[in-house]
Amino acid sequence: MPKPTSTTRMPAPAIAGPGLVAEYRDRTPASAAAFARAERVLPGGETRAVTSYPPYPVVLADGCGARLWDVDGHMYLDLVNNYTALVHGNAFAPVTDAVADLLPRGVVFASPHHHQVALAERLCQRIPSVERVRFTNSGTEAALLATRIARRATGRSRILLFDGAYHGSATALMPNSPDVVVAPWNDLAAAERLLAGDQPVAAVLAEPFLGAGGVRPATPGFLAGVAEAARSRGALFVLDEVQSLRNGVAGQQGELGLAPDLTLLGKVIGGGFPIGAVGGRADLLALTVGSRTPGHVAHAGTFNGHLAAAVAGLVTLDHLDGAAIDRLTTAGERLAARITAAAAGVDAHVTRAGSILNVHLDPPECLAALHLTLLLDGVYTTPRGMINLSTALTDTDLDEVAAAYTRAFARIADDT
Repeated sequence: MPKPTSTTRMPAPAIAGPGLVAEYRDRTPASAAAFARAERVLPGGETRAVTSYPPYPVVLADGCGARLWDVDGHMYLDLVNNYTALVHGNAFAPVTDAVADLLPRGVVFASPHHHQVALAERLCQRIPSVERVRFTNSGTEAALLATRIARRATGRSRILLFDGAYHGSATALMPNSPDVVVAPWNDLAAAERLLAGDQPVAAVLAEPFLGAGGVRPATPGFLAGVAEAARSRGALFVLDEVQSLRNGVAGQQGELGLAPDLTLLGKVIGGGFPIGAVGGRADLLALTVGSRTPGHVAHAGTFNGHLAAAVAGLVTLDHLDGAAIDRLTTAGERLAARITAAAAGVDAHVTRAGSILNVHLDPPECLAALHLTLLLDGVYTTPRGMINLSTALTDTDLDEVAAAYTRAFARIADDT
């Protein structure tokens, strides 16, 4: 099938066929009961949009390594890994040990702490463009802080985003925000036109690949061209590496030869705990220092740089060296090829960036059937087709995953 076009976020999958849904219901009565309980106190039964899907989600109880267990006692191979955050899988022992050692000594203080400094030092060591780091509690908060820094530095308000991108769930980062303009993904000429428009742009925010938009990488030279065009017009170039940092020791900017003014970080740098960060040029980050900068960007947060996240993130990065990243990338390349080859009778296409993949089906509504079929076969993946590998997955695990996709495609082909 043709590659997905640069239009909007991946469409939400429709509900699967009645036979498949009935089989799912028969297998997961405890999840159904747990979700019904959740609906009585959580709107829609969830507190995070991506965790809900029809007829109701599997409710998980435990996770260890590459495996998850639901409340019905079923085991799954984990291909979600909390949407790229758990690069070493669930309950990674070096992380749990380090955090357990920390807990009796306190996890949050109204003071700088050496664990925060150690994580910031590691990020500066790994990413050449990062001279200073300011911690937040999420990638969304990091993106908001970066836009505030950009507006303060440039005296402008407009932000340029790309169609299909996701930089968080805040209104100021949405395409319909009055201070946001949107360019088509991988269309350098369109971005250059918007940057040259009558209303000057403070910053361009871009991902190395569209994560929520279907894992669609930037075409060669696109991001370098965007960065050059932004700077030539006095705008900052902000690279969102919240997901992509796991794909290179210096993130994907290292692989692409980019030096963004600011970098958004999150996910893996917290080792499974909530965290975000803005890293980048020292002069730009200095704008957050109130005691030194008139008209500074005020930035507070009770849990910024939470020590559990700092400790867990440092351990995670220490184990995510070049060799580990190479193994993950090779595993992702091989799995993408095996899933594509398995799609006999189904119009499927796999996009990939390092160890992050996305299975696309035509029509997209078939993704719902694929998702439920894989759950029934013990593979936990995302409703939209995204796959995030972890170092905990063995070659045998990936063989099982490939076999499950083969069976799932065969069932979908038989049912259509």
